[in-house]
Amino acid sequence: MIRRKAVRGAVGGGIMGAVAPVAATAAYFPYGLVELLRRYEWSWGLGGLVVLACGVLGTWSGARIGRVNGVREVALEPGETVLSAYAVRPPMVDGRPSKPTDVHRFELRVTNRGLQLWDGSDRLWSRPWSELRLTTADGGLLLVHHGDRTIAELWPVPETIGWDAVLLGAQRLRARSR
Repeated sequence: MIRRKAVRGAVGGGIMGAVAPVAATAAYFPYGLVELLRRYEWSWGLGGLVVLACGVLGTWSGARIGRVNGVREVALEPGETVLSAYAVRPPMVDGRPSKPTDVHRFELRVTNRGLQLWDGSDRLWSRPWSELRLTTADGGLLLVHHGDRTIAELWPVPETIGWDAVLLGAQRLRARSR
């Protein structure tokens, strides 16, 4: 399953990477400029190299994204389904304040059986709904409690969204899991 997701991601990324420069050229370059470039034969070779480079970059990034998604899907228990996923950013990463580049690393997954926090293809933790309690702090920080201790503090990405839907869903799923 992981391999299949990675191959699908690579094919999709390669196609998008190769088509994007051609579509952008057709949409945004003035017709007169395209006609001017058509007079110079070397510009076609340069354009071909750009399309090739974008295709390779798209294939590589698509394979990475597909592999991460495949690992996350394989980790689900039988009968467990993902209800929603949120890009999150913890206040501290590896003992330092998180940076805007950490935005795409972390994902909070809400499933019908529990809550999971992922860092790329590594599952940091997974807890069933019956053991969790969610609260919010000032400024939009989501606190995930397991027993008497806080196991995660998470900022939403983008910061403009709130945690209302997650809190409401958590109440309903927690009540159902008892």
